Amino acid sequence: MSVATGGGAAGMPGLPEVWQWEEQLVGFGTRYTGSSGHAAYVDWLAGQLSAVPGVRMRTDRLTFSRWLARDFALTVSVPASAGRSGPVPLTYYYPYSGQTPPGGVTGPLVDLGLYPAAAGYTEAFWASARGGIALVRTAPPVFSLDLAQTVTGGYVPGQISAWAAAEYAAYAAALTNPAWQGIFEPVPLLDARNAGVLGVVLAWTGVPDEEVVNQYNPFTTSYPAASGLPSPGDPGCPAVWVGDSAGTELAALAAGGQSSATLVLTADITAGSATETVWGWLEGSGDTGQNIIINTHTDGPNAAEENGGLGLIALARHLAGLPSRNHDMYFALVTGHFQLPQFSRTILNPAHPEIGQGAVSTWMLDHPDIYQAAALGVTVEHLGATMWTGDPVTGQYGPAGGPEWGTAYTMQRDVLSLVNAEQDAYLAAVAAVNASGWPDYPVATVRPGTIPAYFGEGSSLYAAGLGTVSLCPLPTYLLQAGDAQQPQLLDLDKLDQRLMYGQILALAQTIGTLDALPASAL
Repeated sequence: MSVATGGGAAGMPGLPEVWQWEEQLVGFGTRYTGSSGHAAYVDWLAGQLSAVPGVRMRTDRLTFSRWLARDFALTVSVPASAGRSGPVPLTYYYPYSGQTPPGGVTGPLVDLGLYPAAAGYTEAFWASARGGIALVRTAPPVFSLDLAQTVTGGYVPGQISAWAAAEYAAYAAALTNPAWQGIFEPVPLLDARNAGVLGVVLAWTGVPDEEVVNQYNPFTTSYPAASGLPSPGDPGCPAVWVGDSAGTELAALAAGGQSSATLVLTADITAGSATETVWGWLEGSGDTGQNIIINTHTDGPNAAEENGGLGLIALARHLAGLPSRNHDMYFALVTGHFQLPQFSRTILNPAHPEIGQGAVSTWMLDHPDIYQAAALGVTVEHLGATMWTGDPVTGQYGPAGGPEWGTAYTMQRDVLSLVNAEQDAYLAAVAAVNASGWPDYPVATVRPGTIPAYFGEGSSLYAAGLGTVSLCPLPTYLLQAGDAQQPQLLDLDKLDQRLMYGQILALAQTIGTLDALPASAL
């Protein structure tokens, strides 16, 4: 059954209702793992999923060591003849870095220069900042996805799939995205702590301040302690971020050798903090004996990062409204994506090698019978994202005038097979949705590349040997807790309602097509 007409399809909520959900999500505020906003969002999702006819819902209560920032600031003190003393504008704090007393920690400001990407960080690198506040300028966050992904197809109106794929490959050849800094070159704060550094100031380079303001980055690193976990009373190595221009000014002040800095980063640390994964299932009427898992995560900083839960609820309502389903459908809305060191577990499969696994791995290994009987995984993330970039001429950060690339990993279970039902079904669904008047473009289908990266919460499903359709666009504001002008919107203004809905419709039609196939075809 085609769902390209949207609200006319069985059970599918209309665009106004889905967008109302998006506004509700923003109303919860930031949803960092285990925070009050996150708990409220999870409760709301649980209520929505439990109301879907036929869904049997469960919750898994999990505990972890939670770190939540309260106040963060930086001030410098220099002789009047050397410069201006006072507060320094920050772009954000470094998550799970450490904590200071309310008055902060004070020491000489020591400029350690640019990130030594070739040599890497060691304790010796930090030695000259012992007892002080270290300033480190990170490399511009530029990365070529050619190394991490192989493009297999795509959809752009008026183009054949191969042309769309070539266009995406050109776009991805040198991408600037703040997320890369934390994913590929996070600053190892444990070495700084072991070297006796009191705190670290990290300066962005090569990107406008508007692009990096309020970036919750990185979200993939452990607490700088021997255990890797935050604990009350453990200072870690508190760190904050500044923009490019502020970093340059701080380096000039530090050059005189007479500057001191006071870094404040107070935090609430709770051992054994509770958080929940919500999940449920719809029974199928077929005799395949296998499941389809539809998943997303629930924690994050903004309107786009964790709105996959809204798409998942819409898909659950649609699938529940169908007269029959061939496979059992499992829905997993997992916690822990924004504290992966504590929620990511390893699933090894030599046939599906990849780097990095998601928080869904905890749910999978807690319920192994579900994923071991699954043929397909469909992952919903980052819906409705438009493209925003830094203009290389003006240096300003702003909209590029269209949607972000809808990158999707479409992988068959037998990666050596010449037949890829997942990719075929997805691209056919995208074309049908666009033909019906709903936008869902530009789209690229990819697979793990030479560096077998698999971004997003579909990675663990792929590692477990499932066929996958994992939607994971990567806008530059993906980790941003709102911009400087309207932070309370949490980047809601950067989303396209109709694009969001078109992406949900395409996933619904993809699931319908693949559900009708025998499991051996996936």
